[in-house]
Amino acid sequence: MPRRHRAARERSDPDPVTRPTSVAPEWAVGIEGVEVRAVSGEKGKAYRCPGCEQLIQPGTPHLVVLIEGELEGRRHWHTPCWRRELRRRGGR
Repeated sequence: MPRRHRAARERSDPDPVTRPTSVAPEWAVGIEGVEVRAVSGEKGKAYRCPGCEQLIQPGTPHLVVLIEGELEGRRHWHTPCWRRELRRRGGR
């Protein structure tokens, strides 16, 4: 008896529009002088999110926020925490 989902696997999806992994989603960039990058989290390091003060576990996709002019101003944020921060600061 054939598997039910074979047709779904064999269907060719239209070529999805994908963005490079280092490019942040459009909504994430909303503050002048701040650069946002998306990272996969595959580096195997844990970071502390400044939004919720919780650890971003290794392997978790998240955002890196760089403040222009601050060499040490790079911070790793959970994606939902950065979205809240943008709303708080009056961004998007």
